[in-house]
Amino acid sequence: MIRNIRKIGNSQGIIIPRDILQEMGYPRTVEITSTKDGILISPIAGKAARRKPRNEDETDGFYNLMKSKIESNIDSGKTRWIGNREMERRL
Repeated sequence: MIRNIRKIGNSQGIIIPRDILQEMGYPRTVEITSTKDGILISPIAGKAARRKPRNEDETDGFYNLMKSKIESNIDSGKTRWIGNREMERRL
């Protein structure tokens, strides 16, 4: 399949056809890797973007935010403990 590279905003890009996206399961996030033969686009399923906190205040603030969210989910029955440090969330 041949596609033209076109201007998209301040960048260059291609439009991925619907049938290819359908085969990939309509991913919301993809990983783009440069190879010696070209470009490889791979779907990322179930992975989360992570980064380390910048400082102790950010760590504490994030912990307090998540703690209150987790506690409210447990109180409402959406989440339950299944192990020492594991939780199960009902979807």
